[in-house]
Amino acid sequence: MIWKMIRRCFACWLLPAVLFAGVDNGSILLYNDSPFILTAIVQAADGTYLGQFTIQPGQQKNVTQNLFPTSIKRPGTPQVSLTPYTVIWQCASEGFYCSCIGVSPGSLVRASDCPGTHFCKPKKEDDKGVPSSTLEKKK
Repeated sequence: MIWKMIRRCFACWLLPAVLFAGVDNGSILLYNDSPFILTAIVQAADGTYLGQFTIQPGQQKNVTQNLFPTSIKRPGTPQVSLTPYTVIWQCASEGFYCSCIGVSPGSLVRASDCPGTHFCKPKKEDDKGVPSSTLEKKK
């Protein structure tokens, strides 16, 4: 009898905690599993820019967006969701590596899992052979 009451009381406490856990932020984990230095650009579902992060090969970055409702009323602001997110992986040299759409909060976003070219062009090297002047130095 006592165990039934304890179990029932525990279930009454645990259920609301599980239902409301993590509803106030939209956190995603970005993981660069490519051999290239990549910049991850994060956008909200409405196209709002949420930030960009340069991530070295083999490293990760946790991105958190606060989703608390505010009491500020702005006329003309659309009532749209910030989630799901879009993550665009961009090469350090030029071009795009890949992009993921429909990223849910709490997701792990690996660069190799997103559709795209999965290749970065090498950086263009400066032409060292051409002198800046045609004047010759005298010794």
